[in-house]
Amino acid sequence: MGITDFKEKASHGDVLMPIQRYRCFVPFSYQDLSLHWHDEAEVAWIADGEIDYDINFETFRVVKGDILLISPHTLHSAHALRGEEMISESLVFHLDMLGYQTPDACTIKYISPLQKGKYRFVPVVKEGEPGHEALLGCIKEMLTCLEDKNYTRFAGCQEAGGEVRRREGIELFMKEQLFRFFRLLYQYGYVVKNESSASDSELERKLKAVLGFIQEHYTETLTIEELAEVCHFSQAHFMSFFKRFVGMTCVEYINHYRLSRAAAALAQSDQPVMEAALENGFHNISYFNKLFRKEFGMTPKEYRRAAGKPEKH
Repeated sequence: MGITDFKEKASHGDVLMPIQRYRCFVPFSYQDLSLHWHDEAEVAWIADGEIDYDINFETFRVVKGDILLISPHTLHSAHALRGEEMISESLVFHLDMLGYQTPDACTIKYISPLQKGKYRFVPVVKEGEPGHEALLGCIKEMLTCLEDKNYTRFAGCQEAGGEVRRREGIELFMKEQLFRFFRLLYQYGYVVKNESSASDSELERKLKAVLGFIQEHYTETLTIEELAEVCHFSQAHFMSFFKRFVGMTCVEYINHYRLSRAAAALAQSDQPVMEAALENGFHNISYFNKLFRKEFGMTPKEYRRAAGKPEKH
């Protein structure tokens, strides 16, 4: 999946099928997944290993077999454990998939309250807990269905001769599984009323505002003064607020975000290292190399080779 934005701009799927599959390998995909949020819901299955997830300011240690449930608009991040690997499979989808815009009984009672934040998911479903096996079965069906972008493979579509071809009704199959998944979530009590207080909501709004500002301006020189102004805080109160909710100083976080964007450029393109550094807010290449090695445990060139991209000469 790579490092995502604070308020993601990425399109998860397309307008006709707004769902996307992501496979993540830690520590290579990331070591610290930046705090971010998106309008879509996210479901993740920990296929192997373990990792720490922060969801709405609460930390969860998740291990092989666990299912993660992240509600729309929820702040979340992830942090690799020292010496531990992790493999996850995620589905990110908009509730439009379930007819969020259509005011029928299902939407009014079950879907709309989730999208609007009146309800929320229980963040983690452990192996052995009620409904886990059935929920995981739905996830695996949908993952198989999205194994390639043309939706050509899913359970039962392989012909006797071994040929895999497009099967009519694949979109209906996806919606069938997603509706079943949501029915199971409600049946087993994994959707609950959101009890967040008004003060918590206001702090979350301010945090999202400053993260969004950083996302828009991370290539520029940013000052504590202007970031504090976004929240209408004094500089001292802003620094304390940011460290409390993000877990690192504002400067550390901006550098972390810039490094994640530069790393993505190196892994996904032939862009020269210096150019990737400059375009992502670093104007001192020695400082960039030092921070990059500290963040990823290797040089930018080594990172690019590990990602399977040869160095451009």
